[in-house]
Amino acid sequence: MKIEKLSKRKYIKTSIIVLVVISIVGVIFINRSKAKYRVTQSIQIVNGTVTYKPADLNVVSLNVEETAGSGNYTKAKVPTSGSYKINTDKTYCTVGSSEAQLKNIPIEYKDGKLYIGINDTKTKCYVWLDINNPAKDVVDRLGITVNSVSDGCPAYEEAPSITSIEDRKSLLCKGIDDFGDTYYFRGNPTNNWVKIGKFYWRIIRINGNGSIRLILSGYNGAKTTGTGTQLGSTSAYHSSYNSANYVKYMNGSTDSTIKGVLDSWYNTNLKSTYGSKMDGEAGFCNDADNGTSSSGVFKPYDRIVTNKKPTFKCNTKDNLFTTSGNSNGNQKLTNPIGLITIDEASFAGGLWDIANSGYYLYTNSTYWTMSPSGVYGGSASVFVVSTSGYLGHYNVSSSAPGVRPVINLKADTQFKPDGDGSSTNPYEVVI
Repeated sequence: MKIEKLSKRKYIKTSIIVLVVISIVGVIFINRSKAKYRVTQSIQIVNGTVTYKPADLNVVSLNVEETAGSGNYTKAKVPTSGSYKINTDKTYCTVGSSEAQLKNIPIEYKDGKLYIGINDTKTKCYVWLDINNPAKDVVDRLGITVNSVSDGCPAYEEAPSITSIEDRKSLLCKGIDDFGDTYYFRGNPTNNWVKIGKFYWRIIRINGNGSIRLILSGYNGAKTTGTGTQLGSTSAYHSSYNSANYVKYMNGSTDSTIKGVLDSWYNTNLKSTYGSKMDGEAGFCNDADNGTSSSGVFKPYDRIVTNKKPTFKCNTKDNLFTTSGNSNGNQKLTNPIGLITIDEASFAGGLWDIANSGYYLYTNSTYWTMSPSGVYGGSASVFVVSTSGYLGHYNVSSSAPGVRPVINLKADTQFKPDGDGSSTNPYEVVI
């Protein structure tokens, strides 16, 4: 056999080729060996994905709550609909062959994606997803028991039939608003008092976005009756009355008389110290579109007087007064303050033209709501809660009714830890 030496040039060329091949093979080998730490796969969840590293993580069990707050779960590959949050009490992971439950692995469900922080290989996770319910979270934080239909609450639906007053029971009932579930007080509760500085308020309801809706009920002490439950002087709703436009909280850029009163009071008493605690998204529903039952009446009249089916939902975006900068409502307000709606008064226990002195909105004084009634004989009218506690209406130019401001506290508002919601030991807002 004849052996020939490679020329120096051929030797160099061959060496380079060999090195390149070795490098490519090495890269492929390294990538494959490290693939379990680098490859990401996805599982579709609702409109998003669960992102995980397959060799590191195995989602052994995904359990989805069937209805909000029920505690009942269905095993599923994906949630069927809605917004979810991790149930941190139930969710856990294990590592390797150990059966020990690890609670310190960061797990988050956000924007349709499940994020799990992996610190060890061969991690198995057992995940429980609860339906996201901001209002229920606040109710639980306050420690208030939710009542059911069997306890005396109206049916859980958008517009339940309410044909009788509630003047005896203390109820917290579940309803539906524009955000989802809302929890409202009905009857004669004794655990819905809130103190903000020197002012005392009653909780009307926990809005679906978790904000807390309050109505004024006293200065320097809790008041249940008399003019001490409202502002110091009465006010007309509007200075004019001979047009349907005068039932509007704002007509274009023109404020109603009562809006000016509320803005002035808010700027003097709440803005500087407590303005940061206010929620501007939940808003205040004016619902000033024409109704359907007959000409001259508005939709609140149809619901409360004709059909007796109130709702927490606002009719249109233009009718929901929210502060500027929010994604919800008409964003026309500078200050996050308004009035109660006649629907809320009905849910609380009031009824059209039937006296009721036994529910918490009765004060033995007449005061305005924010809900239009109709135009009668050329005079515009807005609903009121009357001296006897029945739901009625007044000409907008009347200065007889009082003014009870309504505000919404943010869902994350902190209260002093020892409050129980009673008039003597209310939930007190921490500055």
